[in-house]
Amino acid sequence: MADYSSEILIDYFFADANVQRLVTLTAAWQPLRICYPKEVNVSRFLAWLLDPSEGHGLGDLAIQSLLTRAWWNSDDADVPLTIRRFLSPSNVQTEGFSSALITTEVDLNGRSLDVLVVDASRRRYIAIENKFGAQQSRAQLKDYRKHLEKLLPDFLGVHIFLDSREAVPEDAAWIPVGYDWLAEFLREAEKREATAQHVQQALAQFRNVIEDETEDSMGKSSFGRLVTEVAGGHPEVLELMTPWARHGSKGARAHMLTELMSEANTLDGKSMLRLFQLYCRRPSVWDHCIRQAQFAPFVSALRQRFDDVLVDPKRVRTGFSLLRWDSLIDLEQFPNWNYYPAGVTVRQTGETFQVTTFVQLNHVRAEKRDALIEAAEVLRRTNGVRRQMSDEQSFVVLRRLRDLNKTRAINETVSQFVELQARLEPIR
Repeated sequence: MADYSSEILIDYFFADANVQRLVTLTAAWQPLRICYPKEVNVSRFLAWLLDPSEGHGLGDLAIQSLLTRAWWNSDDADVPLTIRRFLSPSNVQTEGFSSALITTEVDLNGRSLDVLVVDASRRRYIAIENKFGAQQSRAQLKDYRKHLEKLLPDFLGVHIFLDSREAVPEDAAWIPVGYDWLAEFLREAEKREATAQHVQQALAQFRNVIEDETEDSMGKSSFGRLVTEVAGGHPEVLELMTPWARHGSKGARAHMLTELMSEANTLDGKSMLRLFQLYCRRPSVWDHCIRQAQFAPFVSALRQRFDDVLVDPKRVRTGFSLLRWDSLIDLEQFPNWNYYPAGVTVRQTGETFQVTTFVQLNHVRAEKRDALIEAAEVLRRTNGVRRQMSDEQSFVVLRRLRDLNKTRAINETVSQFVELQARLEPIR
């Protein structure tokens, strides 16, 4: 359709049933979708979740879960042996945190640490710096740690860098934890029979937003399928929208509208005005489609080798799996299952890509679980991952490659799928 005029391309776009479904599906009604949370609000929610005395009824489960994930992710962190022993799951799962004081926006020499958990009676603290899409400031983490050591001398301190984009902390004393931990914990908390219905609803709303930011976890999504179809079917129209996505802040849209109105004296001009009006009704949706159009070569390369490719687009990355691996899912126990059992996620940062190969054990059939874990451990050893898996792990990274150019990222993605299929075929 590259030779068609803008008017015809836009007409085809408006006429596409998937475009119409996408507009209808994304009409906002949940408060957190309307008032999209910023970094400070996420930190306040996190503090509420971690506070055993709050009304969620989860006690100290969130703190225990976070510290257990920190233990798993601490291999590359510069962490003393005393802290590693404190973080060990056998210790964390038998510790009590009911006396902990949780506070947010802690002033440390003019800068604000997002969340601080202090247990004065046991002389220990947990510092959490939360990044909801933002970048690290220069020497920020090191400054926080130094000021905390002065503020709380002789305390055992755990420093956790919670980042939606899973960046490497600039200060090696901080342990990186991705938003996949938060999304996974919220989902498990929702399923607890003891969790009150109104709390389940609150957790579900926040999880739905958080899962757009998760680096790794991959699941079914009607929204994701529609985004993939629209992104693959209308690259030219999405290219027309791209300048609005790059430069179209809310404050600038009125100026863009008046400019397009002044140019609406031709058929193409009138079509562009209608397209802009549609863009303004769902800017985050179309921005999502624009980003996913960049992953079209990955989809094409995978579909040349596999005829059942599944795509799960999210705000910060796109995940790929195969429909045939659904046979590993326990459909009787989890008829409304969400997580794919294996696959690859690809994240783009600037001109480079990160490729992560994984298995996901949340909904795997009991009789297949041991074999899948064994296959995962073999792949981890092959890829140089030192630490053994634990029964508590749900999302298991098999391999992670960073700073790849697009060509190599595509080749690695296909190669990892071939390897996964070879390992999983005897199991499924």
